[in-house]
Amino acid sequence: MSQGPQPRTLSEDELSALLSTQQFGTLATNKRSGHPHLTTMAYHWDAAARTLRFSSTAYRVKVKQLRRDPRAALHVPGGDVWSFAVAEGEAGISDITTVPGDATGRELLGISPVPVRPEDEAAFLERLVAERRVVIRLKVSRLYGTALDVGTPEHRPPRSAGPLSGGLDRGQLREQQDQPVRRRVVGGREGDRTGAPGT
Repeated sequence: MSQGPQPRTLSEDELSALLSTQQFGTLATNKRSGHPHLTTMAYHWDAAARTLRFSSTAYRVKVKQLRRDPRAALHVPGGDVWSFAVAEGEAGISDITTVPGDATGRELLGISPVPVRPEDEAAFLERLVAERRVVIRLKVSRLYGTALDVGTPEHRPPRSAGPLSGGLDRGQLREQQDQPVRRRVVGGREGDRTGAPGT
């Protein structure tokens, strides 16, 4: 049985905070075959409304899949490989933006990440129309995820003071490894400590 740290179930607040901190996740929709269709997506999390929003175009496969089957899930990794959150729910698709500055266009502008928010809003809204953009709204009905608390002092494995091979304990071995490698010349070429020629 493993004696390392065990996965810890994240609370609703922790899961919401994780979604708020990150910007990208993997959106899973359903193919006709029943297999999942996975796409890396930038998203916007509205914690109060429990809604994830994504920008897409009307002709994308995932949009067509969600119109047929609205069930979807978003997997979001935490700040390390030891934590994650999954948001499940049903998605709706907005109208296609057809006039610069219409409701869909304004919604798309609002969910744009702040660091890449366009300086020329008018040009941005026109481009959304040209690309036939829509908003995917995933209404979240279930949040779950775990974290593995590794790297903290209470979860670090203890250092053994017992002897290792050659009669050295770990402290002695560490001191030996920290010493610079002394090389000598063998047959006119540099060799390692065993006397083997360098390569």
